[in-house]
Amino acid sequence: MNLEPFFIAMAVAILFLMLCNLYRVVAGPTVIDRMLGMNVIGTKTTVLIVLIGVIDGRVDLFIDITLAYALLNFITTLAAARFYQRLAQPVPHEPRESLVAPSAGPEVEETDAPEAAADPGRKETP
Repeated sequence: MNLEPFFIAMAVAILFLMLCNLYRVVAGPTVIDRMLGMNVIGTKTTVLIVLIGVIDGRVDLFIDITLAYALLNFITTLAAARFYQRLAQPVPHEPRESLVAPSAGPEVEETDAPEAAADPGRKETP
């Protein structure tokens, strides 16, 4: 029984579905939709590569290519998700540091240290 026409029909159907997902990548309203569309296209590409291997009769060669492509697709999706997660988080504003040590009690007031050091006539009392 020759299944080559069936595999060719499946490959054409997968190509059509990839084109449908390409619309989601281009017109996706959010970044998440675009990333998900690209991930689905990458997954369908791995299936398409295996189908090409079955049609060609050399599945052993195409399986290695498929595994490498699937791993690359996974790592790229993780990297893009991490990038957009960091991009979406607001940058925290650093508070202005006080000149008073945090261990000092409430009776200690803030003084301007350079101004006190510049006064040579001031004497310290023990």
